[in-house]
Amino acid sequence: MKPGGQTSRISLERAEKESALGSFFNQANVDTALSLFALSSLIASHDKILEAFLDSSHTLSEKEELASALLQGASPNAAKAAALLSSLAWSRREDLAWAAEKMGKDCLIEGAKNRKTAQKVRGELELFQELASSHPLLDRCLSDKLASGQKRKELCEKLIPEGFEEESRILAARCAQEGGGRYSSLLGEQIEAVTSSLGEAGIEVRSASLLTSGQVEALKAAFSKKLKKPVHVRQLLDPSLVGGFTVRCGADVTDMSASSQLEALKANMETKLAFCAKIEGNK
Repeated sequence: MKPGGQTSRISLERAEKESALGSFFNQANVDTALSLFALSSLIASHDKILEAFLDSSHTLSEKEELASALLQGASPNAAKAAALLSSLAWSRREDLAWAAEKMGKDCLIEGAKNRKTAQKVRGELELFQELASSHPLLDRCLSDKLASGQKRKELCEKLIPEGFEEESRILAARCAQEGGGRYSSLLGEQIEAVTSSLGEAGIEVRSASLLTSGQVEALKAAFSKKLKKPVHVRQLLDPSLVGGFTVRCGADVTDMSASSQLEALKANMETKLAFCAKIEGNK
């Protein structure tokens, strides 16, 4: 599910802020998240349900009742969140489903934080992301747009190791069910979300072999100073990098790989040769 436009992002931020002022995220749990996911799927696949939630002639309490009726036994928190979301402005009508999905994922993360297991959840998601990213064919299967979301979810659930936290299992499977891109990238977004919720900045390091502890600490120190907050480093093995590594922080990528340095050296030599040829030609 693609992220919404600027208006939708502002509306989602407002909804989560207003929810945080109440007890929504303090009482965040798996049941609430699952209810929001189910509601998101219904809104995305049924135009009449979407129209009912966006109809301004209905009160918030009526929309709470609608959410409860659609999802019998749904969490009251989820019904209130659905009503709140439906009262806001959206860049596109379909962004309401995106917002319910995003709020459900944030609910899982906050629930893990409340139970003091957020760091464990992040570590488990990183392990599973490493599995997916190191096996391109598996990554393609978990991202296959020709397969139904349910089939991708079932495949993912079969691969998730025993002992994972429930939030980890649901987030990993939900990313597969969504589709819409490389699975490991979607999972990476959830890892970043957990990291951000812990008050840290995440940097992703790709290299042919794992960095030494000294290299990791040096990166942490450099980026912590730059970003003015604690830094979490996650490493991904990339055999295509002959030597060195690349570092991604948000949208910024620092390429310290051997191939990049060789390309820079080659470009520099070509520039010098062209300059020398120009001088020779002017003699």
